[in-house]
Amino acid sequence: MKRDIKGIVFDIDGCVARGNKAIPGVPDTMAELRRRNIRFAFLTNDNQNTRQFLAEKLTKMGIPAHEDEVLTSAIIAARTIRELHPRKKILAFGGPGLIEALQEQDLDLLDHEQFMEAEVVVMGKDPNFCQQRLIIACKAIWNGADFVATNYDPKIPVAEGFVPATGPFIKAVAYATGKEPLVTGKPSKWSGEMAMKILDVPPENGAVVGDRLQQDIAMGKVAGLFTVLVLTGGTTPEEAENPPPDLKPDLVLPDVNHLLEYLD
Repeated sequence: MKRDIKGIVFDIDGCVARGNKAIPGVPDTMAELRRRNIRFAFLTNDNQNTRQFLAEKLTKMGIPAHEDEVLTSAIIAARTIRELHPRKKILAFGGPGLIEALQEQDLDLLDHEQFMEAEVVVMGKDPNFCQQRLIIACKAIWNGADFVATNYDPKIPVAEGFVPATGPFIKAVAYATGKEPLVTGKPSKWSGEMAMKILDVPPENGAVVGDRLQQDIAMGKVAGLFTVLVLTGGTTPEEAENPPPDLKPDLVLPDVNHLLEYLD
């Protein structure tokens, strides 16, 4: 059965690429989506890198991507803050991707020395996070600042194995302050809803395509999107056949390229 899909959010690793290579056929599939005027974006929980860096990385993999086709958890966080707290003073902890995203939304960013003026603390993966920054973040929240986080991912793969991702640092602040953050990255509804707003597509005409039940499909469910699970990454065929009831995808495909058969 074909669907009237006008906007699609794609996960990257395990969905359109593996490591530093495009999954075979994906560049042609993206070209066909453009030909059909179906809007799409690549959505990642990466909050440290800029969209320019990630667009260039995708292009080098063989998947031509424009900057405005890349959405990160930092971009989602910045857009969410702009929507919920447009005139508040922001204390940010993160890498270039988060700082650039906040600046693009013309938000009022404080220097860390001004932490007692903060009305919102936003955290991503800060390469310079240390005990002093932990103290500053906690003091700002104890003083009444709202708490926003890009994502709760526990670890990220590297050549030597794994390193801590954003989650452990956010957990430390949440544990110390007793205040849970508003998390905007996958699998929260904010990612799916904001992605559709950016694509200018109503949720009923939107879809998410990804390889993980707990992130991509979970996000799509809470955001009211058509959910497509692909079996090129983190989910086995056996897991796809017996998912938790609340994570049952609307469609399971061998890979992204089969998606074209189901689009009007």
